[in-house]
Amino acid sequence: MTAAPTIRFVHEVALAHEGDECLMWPFSLTDGYGKIKDGEKWFGAHRYICLLVHGEPPSANSQASHSCGKGDKGCVNPHHLLWKTPSGNQSDRLAHGTHSRGERSGTAKLTEQQAREILRLKGKIPQTSLAKRYGVAPSTIGMIHNGTNWFWLPEAGRAKP
Repeated sequence: MTAAPTIRFVHEVALAHEGDECLMWPFSLTDGYGKIKDGEKWFGAHRYICLLVHGEPPSANSQASHSCGKGDKGCVNPHHLLWKTPSGNQSDRLAHGTHSRGERSGTAKLTEQQAREILRLKGKIPQTSLAKRYGVAPSTIGMIHNGTNWFWLPEAGRAKP
């Protein structure tokens, strides 16, 4: 029985790849990431390659992180992959500009400028009035004021990674 094209690509192309340039997954992508089936189990292609190159992840929550910042574009260069904690992977996403916080979040209802205005108006205008002004729930205003949401803005008074 012949191996699936995806498995052949991993073993014949990806694992043999020597260059430092990104090696893009040539098959279909889901949310920017390749998928591969080995036996009955599905994997992200990048995670599967990281597993072959670096062995089992050091912990159950380890993620296959991309040093190139192009994981969401389908990069599977084994030299760009390594195991990281979720927070380490998020730090990389911030450094690469591939994060989805703030306006880049698919669920964001506020712009960064609006969040900054809400922070500047803290204690000057009631949260319920701000919520009506910006079309959000009062709890959203409260989470901005207490640093749960938009915490990285300098106006929030505390910057978390």
